[in-house]
Amino acid sequence: MVMRNRAKSNFRSVAEGLSAVLREMGLADKIAAYQAVTDWQMIVGKAIARHSTALSVEDRTLVVAVDSPAWMTQLFYLKSQLLNKIGQHIGPGKIIEIRLVLKR
Repeated sequence: MVMRNRAKSNFRSVAEGLSAVLREMGLADKIAAYQAVTDWQMIVGKAIARHSTALSVEDRTLVVAVDSPAWMTQLFYLKSQLLNKIGQHIGPGKIIEIRLVLKR
C-alpha cells in the first residue's frame, strides 16, 4: 500500500506536464500571447470587435484587421489602452505592439 501511494505521488497531471514541456521548449509565452487572438472580443468589447478581428501574433505583435480606415485611425489612438487591456488579460509583456491592417 505504501508503495502505491509513493508511486502515485510521482505522477503529474497532464496539464502540469504539458505546462512544463511548453516552458522548456520556450512556447508557453507564445501560446499565452495567442490568447489575445482567441479572446479579442472579451478583451476589447463588442463595439470594437464588431469592426476589428485579431488575426495572429508575430514576434509579440498582435495583428488586427479593421473594416475601414476610420476604425484603423480610432484603434491607432487607442493602442496604448488596448495594450494595457491585453496585458491585464494575458499577462504583461507578451504583446508589446499592435499592427493594424485593413480587412480585404
